Amino acid sequence: MLTFQFLDMVDGLTRLDPVRTYPARAGELIARLCRADGFRLVLADGETAESATPFNSEGPVVKLPIRYGRQTLGSLEMALPEGRDKLEASDLRVARWAARVVGRCLSYSARMRTEGGRKASNEELAETLSKAPLTPRERDVVALLMAGSSTREIASDTGLTVGTVHTYLKRIYPKLGVRSRVELVAKMAGTDAFTLQPPPTAESTQIAAVPLPPAPVIPVISEG
Repeated sequence: MLTFQFLDMVDGLTRLDPVRTYPARAGELIARLCRADGFRLVLADGETAESATPFNSEGPVVKLPIRYGRQTLGSLEMALPEGRDKLEASDLRVARWAARVVGRCLSYSARMRTEGGRKASNEELAETLSKAPLTPRERDVVALLMAGSSTREIASDTGLTVGTVHTYLKRIYPKLGVRSRVELVAKMAGTDAFTLQPPPTAESTQIAAVPLPPAPVIPVISEG
């Protein structure tokens, strides 16, 4: 996978707003990147999101768990096209990594929907930013991020490159006491009381990192 494709995936997977459509958007993104014909994402609360293309459960299907820490939030099933009976090693690594990111984001989006999360008004956001230990350019990046802009849109609006925007975000995170774009959005939106703690496993603590975590190639179609 090319670097820009990976960055676009990270960008898409961490864009929670609107939270009601996040499961469908995340499932579609992972399925497209893995070159699957369709997907079905089933959450533990019964909510289901499927691809616009009818999901064919009769052919080869790859099933991945969606977890956050020790909690299983659901599963993602992807129907493979004719002639493919399993994901290639690179696609499998991407899918597993993305499933962990989705688990983290689903946990946040659920809290934002059901536990009193709210969006800060423009005035509140401006006041919060004015008090934040950020440079004027860093405030611009955060404001555009909160407005729903993608990384490429932020780069276009500020005259920066996509890579420079990512560099700014890496500088912003420790200044605001967050570890990812998801936590930044939640904090600025007024839901910082719901700070996520990393699960106590070596695997899950790599969720917020941009590089793909190494993973052994396991030739299975389904994993529980």
